[in-house]
Amino acid sequence: MAGADGASRTRWEHRVLAVLAYPANLALAGVAAFLLTVPIVTWLPAWVAAGRALHRWLTEGDDRVFTTTLREFAATWRRTVPAGLVATVVAAMFVVNLIFLGSRDTPVAFLLAMAMLPVGVAGLVVAVMLPVAAARRPEAAMREWLTDAVTLAVTRPLASVVLVVLVVAFGLTCVLLPTIIPFFGLSVPVWLGLAAAGVGRGREAG
Repeated sequence: MAGADGASRTRWEHRVLAVLAYPANLALAGVAAFLLTVPIVTWLPAWVAAGRALHRWLTEGDDRVFTTTLREFAATWRRTVPAGLVATVVAAMFVVNLIFLGSRDTPVAFLLAMAMLPVGVAGLVVAVMLPVAAARRPEAAMREWLTDAVTLAVTRPLASVVLVVLVVAFGLTCVLLPTIIPFFGLSVPVWLGLAAAGVGRGREAG
């Protein structure tokens, strides 16, 4: 009887630790990625590095997400920094144009703003799927990762829609609670992308 109680307690403790591992590892990966984004233009390399670290944790059980994020950044920054620079400029131009159009009270400005939204949504889905692609093909080039990210988004339309809703909702949460950004601002969207691609504990993305 005592042995059965001990086994039950051990299983319960393992379940609790497994549940606590999610916020802890997301926070550790998030902090590492946040530190790597200090130059701003390195947000995409940090994003990819965090995704590869979280992918390894989810599929292989490697809990060293903080140091793994740093190592993955060192392994991928040469491939991702140029794309990060372009993405930063494009995103900034997109936001500026959207703000400008939103400040104009004319039908043409409204239509142009509405026309830009699908482009922004598509870019968001591809950006969130990019770390998944980079984790699945670690040695591939950036162009191949982008192609795979687009493929993942197109072949999972329902998951992509849900992903956009969740990422936007999380973004609004960050606006309301900015103190969570250093811990979860980068890691949670990446984790949502991994989940949308079918990556989970002990499962590889299909």
